[in-house]
Amino acid sequence: MGFLGVRIDQDLEEKIKNTGRSRSEVVRDALRAYFEVDQPTLSKDQEALVREIERLLEEKILALNTVKQDSLNTVKPKQAPFNAVKQPSPSPSPSPSPSPSPDQDQDQDLIKKAAQRILGYFDQDQEPTAQQIADDLGVESRPLGRIMSAAGLQARNVRRGGKRVRRYTFDLRERVEEVLDARGG
Repeated sequence: MGFLGVRIDQDLEEKIKNTGRSRSEVVRDALRAYFEVDQPTLSKDQEALVREIERLLEEKILALNTVKQDSLNTVKPKQAPFNAVKQPSPSPSPSPSPSPSPDQDQDQDLIKKAAQRILGYFDQDQEPTAQQIADDLGVESRPLGRIMSAAGLQARNVRRGGKRVRRYTFDLRERVEEVLDARGG
């Protein structure tokens, strides 16, 4: 049996004396109670919620850091990148057969190309990162992520090799194929 010498406050020593038990016995019981406390386990839903909260916090921090950096730079005219997500402007009356705008056509083309690249990685038995797909297409990863999410192809936070990164996982294969079929890919 090991030995542990512990200095305690006067009030704790009085409490131990009042129990009528030896100091060693009280300390051993206290240590057992400390180490035997059940650690709460999270359900899969709770774990997914924790991961989603972490992802949202990371996005918020990145957005705040981007704003801070922009404010420190010299004043430049704002120009939207060619692959930025465009928000549709509310129209007073919906037209019976809306024709796709050039931005929507560009987004559809980008989704199709990204889906093809994702399937290419899947065929090589690899789960590509969101950054890899963006790099392959020569676009920014954040706007591409928004466009892909709107199409139902959202990269997931996964941990591989001790690093957390957003990847298009194999379980998305069916959805990727559906998106390609719907877009004539």
